[in-house]
Amino acid sequence: MSPVTHYMVRDRWRTRAVEWVLFATAWLLRWLTWPIGTWTLTAGVARLGGWIVVLVPGFRRRAERNLELVWPDMAADERRDIVRGAGQQFARTMVEYSRLDRCVREWDIDIEGVEYLQAARQAGKGAVLVTAHYGNWEAARLAAKAAGCETGIIYRAFNNRYLDRYTMDLIPCAGTPVLQKGRQGMRDLLKHVSGGGSVMILVDQRNSGAPYLDFLGHPAETVTVAADVAKRTGAALLPIRAVRDVAQGRFRVQVEAPIPTDDARTAMQQVNDRIGAWVIEHPSQWFWFHRRWRTTTRSRPRD
Repeated sequence: MSPVTHYMVRDRWRTRAVEWVLFATAWLLRWLTWPIGTWTLTAGVARLGGWIVVLVPGFRRRAERNLELVWPDMAADERRDIVRGAGQQFARTMVEYSRLDRCVREWDIDIEGVEYLQAARQAGKGAVLVTAHYGNWEAARLAAKAAGCETGIIYRAFNNRYLDRYTMDLIPCAGTPVLQKGRQGMRDLLKHVSGGGSVMILVDQRNSGAPYLDFLGHPAETVTVAADVAKRTGAALLPIRAVRDVAQGRFRVQVEAPIPTDDARTAMQQVNDRIGAWVIEHPSQWFWFHRRWRTTTRSRPRD
């Protein structure tokens, strides 16, 4: 074995070992905390998550830069409160994902706008539900499933292969199919929706090369795949969100009126406008930690 091959093999085993340790730690924490109710557990974890994002410079700076871009006149302490709140939401969501099979039984969910889901189902052409990293989108899928509209989801696989396999056993609890991003995943998505199925797509992350559309007053690269699929299949394009109501210990899911899909870019601009309105209403419910906007002078918007 050559020295280069030897180092490659050694690094590969190191990577697998680290991945396994992280997975084992997550599984152990799930086992140790299983007797605790989900809302009780997430309340404690949320406080820790809120402080972590404030104390870790990378998370805090990225979120504060985004907030300063959107609301330049906002006071520094107000921005810090929103960052802390977003950290709490992120921590709650991670815990909920680790026990999604239990959340299916425990979550109390109210839903508004169920008539839009029913209309899509009756039309027989499926639905493309668009949402964001806001509240917990899995609660929205559960609400749709309870309303008779089981909804699949397309997601990016975890880098950790053990966590990815574990997650793949949990995500279907909220609905199937579960599709991975990529060419095959997109083919399966199109086939599913063409057959009258429903799927959820999270559209609030930046994708290099996507068209620049306005989001919260600034140009942001926005994928149009959700509108493209809806237009091609005749499916309804439905914005949906799950607002976490901590005081009441429940989620409030809201399905909004369908967006016309005659033009994909116009449709996705309307989606961005609706998501932006959600963020303005409950800024701490959105994950401000993404690099949603390009802010360097070298990366100017293009048509």
